[in-house]
Amino acid sequence: MATSQRGKVQIELGRVLTDFAVMVDSGDHQVFTAGTLYSGKSGFDPDIRPNGIVTGQRLLSVHATDDTVTIAAFTAYSKGVLQEVSAASLALVRPSVSDFKISSVVMTDAGVIDEIEGTEGTEFSEVRDAAGGPPLIPVDAVEIGQVRFSSQTPAAIAATEIYQDIGNHAEYADYPIPETFNIGQGSYAAVSAEKNAHVKFNEALPLIHTAAVPKRIYIKYYTPSFTTLPRTADFKASEMGVSKSSESVYEGSGVSGAIGSMKADSVGDCSFTVFADDGITDRILKEKNAMVTIKWFTDANKTPYMLSQGMLGVVRDFPAGAQNKITCTVYCEKPSVEFSS
Repeated sequence: MATSQRGKVQIELGRVLTDFAVMVDSGDHQVFTAGTLYSGKSGFDPDIRPNGIVTGQRLLSVHATDDTVTIAAFTAYSKGVLQEVSAASLALVRPSVSDFKISSVVMTDAGVIDEIEGTEGTEFSEVRDAAGGPPLIPVDAVEIGQVRFSSQTPAAIAATEIYQDIGNHAEYADYPIPETFNIGQGSYAAVSAEKNAHVKFNEALPLIHTAAVPKRIYIKYYTPSFTTLPRTADFKASEMGVSKSSESVYEGSGVSGAIGSMKADSVGDCSFTVFADDGITDRILKEKNAMVTIKWFTDANKTPYMLSQGMLGVVRDFPAGAQNKITCTVYCEKPSVEFSS
């Protein structure tokens, strides 16, 4: 008979900082990884900073001087640093051999405005690094717009020659939209990159940087340090709840007069009991009403474990003839996840 008599409950009471580091593209340009577990505690939760514009919209505009654009003030992330860029103008280089050329206006990783020239061609192309197409830009540069030349003759740049649509010609830090999975999806993740902590974007990032790679994603996170709680019992994982509804149907065919439909539509809570020292000075009480990560082993001598993350609520009982106890409930946003290793 399987029991959890040798079970062990651990709680996040400390954490270790990893300062802004570049995340690893899993290969689909949508899931990015760094580390294996992120704290969710307020002030220690992950800080995700994709390279891109943070404040400012449609930054490029015309300028009275030939072959020059005006650039509005803006802020942007590069390498995890928020760069504050003042308004400026930038002289661009027209094509000299063929008429068609696309130049990208970028912010470098040092926060400087620069031009990255595309290859000249006999017509425009939408393909990066192709003749007449937009250039690939340095990996930590941020594209803020493109200018399309169709003549070698110096002239003022027209508004119709400036392209700066989000996602196509300009990179924004908040597009595509990322979602952070602090504890991952566990051993039953659909793909291996989602097993542990990761960031997943709502769509694949475009391959517009040198060597045809997506923009870099930087993350600052804290890895929980766990402490084993003594005298614990009654651990319950957070599970995805399933509800069922039924509808009556005609019985003319001779089959059942009802059909049911099921859906997973709720997230349960994780809970456990701590038999307290005095219920007042116990260390776990310092974490009440805070986000915590819980690690549960059904057997302290074996590898498999579960992770749960949420806000810790407590109820304290002080009976006259029994042990003081703290009933702990972790209110989870996502279900507990299991790991075999």
